[in-house]
Amino acid sequence: MTEFESNVCGIPCIIKVTDWEPYQPAILRADPGDSHPPEGGEGAWEICDLRGRPAPWLERKMTSDDQSRINQEVFEHMENQDDYDC
Repeated sequence: MTEFESNVCGIPCIIKVTDWEPYQPAILRADPGDSHPPEGGEGAWEICDLRGRPAPWLERKMTSDDQSRINQEVFEHMENQDDYDC
Protein backbone atom coordinates (compact mmCIF):
# COMPACT_ATOMS: atom_id res chain seq x y z
CA MET A 1 0.00 0.00 0.00
CA THR A 2 1.30 3.45 -0.91
CA GLU A 3 0.40 6.67 0.85
CA PHE A 4 1.08 10.39 0.57
CA GLU A 5 -0.08 13.62 2.19
CA SER A 6 -2.78 15.79 0.67
CA ASN A 7 -5.72 17.84 1.94
CA VAL A 8 -9.51 17.91 1.77
CA CYS A 9 -11.23 21.29 2.16
CA GLY A 10 -7.86 22.61 3.36
CA ILE A 11 -7.58 19.95 6.09
CA PRO A 12 -4.33 17.94 5.94
CA CYS A 13 -4.79 14.20 5.46
CA ILE A 14 -3.13 11.06 4.16
CA ILE A 15 -4.28 9.37 0.97
CA LYS A 16 -3.73 5.61 1.07
CA VAL A 17 -3.72 3.93 -2.34
CA THR A 18 -5.17 0.48 -1.74
CA ASP A 19 -5.20 -0.79 -5.33
CA TRP A 20 -3.59 0.40 -8.56
CA GLU A 21 -3.71 -0.67 -12.22
CA PRO A 22 -0.76 0.91 -14.10
CA TYR A 23 -1.51 3.02 -17.13
CA GLN A 24 -0.97 1.31 -20.49
CA PRO A 25 -0.92 3.72 -23.46
CA ALA A 26 -2.93 3.08 -26.59
CA ILE A 27 -1.44 0.84 -29.28
CA LEU A 28 -2.21 2.05 -32.77
CA ARG A 29 -1.52 -0.26 -35.70
CA ALA A 30 -2.34 -0.15 -39.40
CA ASP A 31 -4.71 -3.08 -38.85
CA PRO A 32 -7.44 -1.79 -36.47
CA GLY A 33 -7.84 -5.33 -35.10
CA ASP A 34 -4.32 -5.08 -33.65
CA SER A 35 -4.95 -1.69 -32.01
CA HIS A 36 -5.92 -1.21 -28.37
CA PRO A 37 -7.26 1.82 -26.48
CA PRO A 38 -5.40 3.12 -23.43
CA GLU A 39 -6.08 1.19 -20.24
CA GLY A 40 -5.42 1.46 -16.52
CA GLY A 41 -4.23 4.47 -14.65
CA GLU A 42 -6.95 3.81 -12.10
CA GLY A 43 -7.14 2.56 -8.58
CA ALA A 44 -8.79 2.70 -5.21
CA TRP A 45 -7.80 5.01 -2.39
CA GLU A 46 -9.02 6.08 1.02
CA ILE A 47 -8.74 9.24 3.08
CA CYS A 48 -7.07 8.94 6.48
CA ASP A 49 -6.22 11.39 9.23
CA LEU A 50 -2.60 12.30 9.85
CA ARG A 51 -2.27 9.34 12.21
CA GLY A 52 -3.21 6.97 9.37
CA ARG A 53 -6.70 6.14 10.64
CA PRO A 54 -9.64 6.05 8.19
CA ALA A 55 -11.44 9.42 8.24
CA PRO A 56 -15.01 8.99 6.96
CA TRP A 57 -15.89 12.39 8.48
CA LEU A 58 -13.30 13.99 6.19
CA GLU A 59 -14.50 12.00 3.19
CA ARG A 60 -17.99 13.44 3.73
CA LYS A 61 -16.54 16.96 3.47
CA MET A 62 -14.89 16.18 0.12
CA THR A 63 -16.11 18.23 -2.84
CA SER A 64 -16.08 17.06 -6.46
CA ASP A 65 -13.08 19.37 -6.99
CA ASP A 66 -11.26 17.66 -4.11
CA GLN A 67 -12.04 14.24 -5.57
CA SER A 68 -10.83 15.22 -9.06
CA ARG A 69 -7.63 16.74 -7.64
CA ILE A 70 -6.92 13.70 -5.47
CA ASN A 71 -7.56 11.33 -8.39
CA GLN A 72 -4.96 13.32 -10.36
CA GLU A 73 -2.54 13.30 -7.41
CA VAL A 74 -2.93 9.53 -7.08
CA PHE A 75 -2.31 9.05 -10.81
CA GLU A 76 0.81 11.25 -10.75
CA HIS A 77 2.12 9.68 -7.56
CA MET A 78 1.62 6.11 -8.74
CA GLU A 79 2.82 6.58 -12.32
CA ASN A 80 5.96 8.44 -11.23
CA GLN A 81 7.20 5.66 -8.96
CA ASP A 82 9.78 3.14 -10.10
CA ASP A 83 8.29 0.47 -7.91
CA TYR A 84 5.08 0.16 -5.92
CA ASP A 85 3.62 -2.68 -3.95
CA CYS A 86 -0.09 -2.58 -4.71
